[in-house]
Amino acid sequence: MAIDIEALPDEAQKALQQFSEFQLAEFNDSGANGYVMIGRHDVLRKDVAIKIYFHEENGVDQEPAIIATLNHENILKVFDARKVEECCSFYMMQAANDGDLFTFQKRYHLSLDLSYKFLCQLLSGLSAMHCQEKKLVHRDLKPENLLVHDDQLVIADFGSVRRIDDATGKALASKHSILYRPPEAFGDDAFFDFSSDVYQAGIIGYLLFGGLLSNDLLEQLNKRELKELEKVKQTGGDYEISKYIDSCIEKRIRSGKLLDWSSIPFYVPKKVVKVLKKAVLDKEKRYANVSEFLAELAKVRAGLPDWIASKEGYELRDWKGNDYLLVESGGKIIMKKRKHKSKTFRVDNSIKAQDFDAAYNQLKNKVGLP
Repeated sequence: MAIDIEALPDEAQKALQQFSEFQLAEFNDSGANGYVMIGRHDVLRKDVAIKIYFHEENGVDQEPAIIATLNHENILKVFDARKVEECCSFYMMQAANDGDLFTFQKRYHLSLDLSYKFLCQLLSGLSAMHCQEKKLVHRDLKPENLLVHDDQLVIADFGSVRRIDDATGKALASKHSILYRPPEAFGDDAFFDFSSDVYQAGIIGYLLFGGLLSNDLLEQLNKRELKELEKVKQTGGDYEISKYIDSCIEKRIRSGKLLDWSSIPFYVPKKVVKVLKKAVLDKEKRYANVSEFLAELAKVRAGLPDWIASKEGYELRDWKGNDYLLVESGGKIIMKKRKHKSKTFRVDNSIKAQDFDAAYNQLKNKVGLP
């Protein structure tokens, strides 16, 4: 069904007026800060996405032009970047064929190998933004702003990108996506620097390796806070309610209690978890830059077992020439085994346990897992 252009928001119509060669196929207004239009660019002969975003008046200066010069396999290529009006701008980017990371993780189970690969690709893209020539910080890294294209993770959604000030080594803090804001991005002296992007990449890593973090802010509140929220609702409006919820989230972030590390699957090696934890510490204790993060990841790469969750259970692929599968059967956890690339798993009675953690520990000792 053809999209009624005249029914679109004014900003979208104004952006389309600048591109007669763009054939609109899809319009999405579900984002928190703008719209996305997907279609075909007749001149480029590519499927492209136009991201329209809002900002403060004169809040965007040289960043769009700098971003358009970035050429890196893990940064979504920006073909054009312009202002629509004083408080609204847009980017034209290549459309990703596998959507955003949030949707990708809901659709597929990620193996440890792919999780590691995606995290390194994210950090590689950030290193190109952070380089001395560009000095750009993203400020809004989250699964919805990362895309999967041709089996590569690519950084996208550049509406919050700012250049680091040469004199201070900082940029203004972004107020988007409170769950992903680092501790230094709160308060009167709030700021962002390169390590702030590292913090957000650390949360992405936590999610890639199976950690849980609900986007529902109310799920982050404890029973006492929820009880207090009911009192706020009785006396305040939407602003007061939002402010109270944000204050609870901020407290959790500042105390380092936002992430539930016990939600990381049992098969993720402790040495990997240790590297991820350091990325989300307070600023003085976390990695100062992307290079430090990548260096620590490189140390844990060797011998990383390739586990993947599935509907059947948990599969360890190609460990010393064999595949192993932990599944529930008759109220117990049993192990199945096969030669790598063979078709059929067979029950191995050497491992039986009451739960997956116990079965994993038996398998770990049996086959020498890290």
